[in-house]
Amino acid sequence: MTTGFSVAVIAGTSEATDLINAMPSSYRITAFVATEYGETILQHSRCTVQVGRKDGAAFLQALQPFDAVVDASHPFATEVTRIVRSVCQSIALPYFRLGRPAVHYTYPNIRTADSKEKAATILSETAGNLLFTTGANTLSFYAANVSDFEKRAWVRVLDTPESHKVAAAVPQAHILYGMPPFSIQDTAQLIETHRIQMLISKDSGTRGGLPEKIQAAEQFQIPVLLIRSPEHGESVSATQILHQLEQLRTERGFSC
Repeated sequence: MTTGFSVAVIAGTSEATDLINAMPSSYRITAFVATEYGETILQHSRCTVQVGRKDGAAFLQALQPFDAVVDASHPFATEVTRIVRSVCQSIALPYFRLGRPAVHYTYPNIRTADSKEKAATILSETAGNLLFTTGANTLSFYAANVSDFEKRAWVRVLDTPESHKVAAAVPQAHILYGMPPFSIQDTAQLIETHRIQMLISKDSGTRGGLPEKIQAAEQFQIPVLLIRSPEHGESVSATQILHQLEQLRTERGFSC
């Protein structure tokens, strides 16, 4: 039997860290993260970590030595998922997509948008101050496409070098730096201090801190605008992935 079943994990989320920690100790695991913050999430995990953003050519080179790939990137990291899935298909490398379960929220004052473009249209037709909790990557888009952004928008982003660099390119934005997890009170304080009339978030599930955001908005009875997840039902649970990896390991003749 051959040894050293090797798994590449596209990581950077708490789900990815949990999955890595649940994998058998016999696996050789390498986690790929885009940022230094993603690396810190994995500092106590049993894996090798590669840091840095990659295009298709870089992923093609990096993933070829592996026996399987688990894409546990953020559900809104659609370009990363597209690239990794395409690379895996091109070299017949087993690919598994870790998903987040859908969550139903009971707060009645929630609106939804299928994309950032539709969200910008809704927000441009909405009066009052806005609190964006959608991250730094879409900051420039909203700054360019939401009316009176520089006057009425506040944006909470991670207090990391990457976010500071992105924010520096949008000098008109009101930036609120912080590091998760954010409590209900953390968000409620921002709503009260800046007289927020609508909170904007990605529909990233319970692990993305969304329930706390919604509860903070509910305290002030302000609407929440959720940008729907772009996932298309091709993902599976961590339990399923662990089972499928074990099946693959056995089929390929790897020892424990």
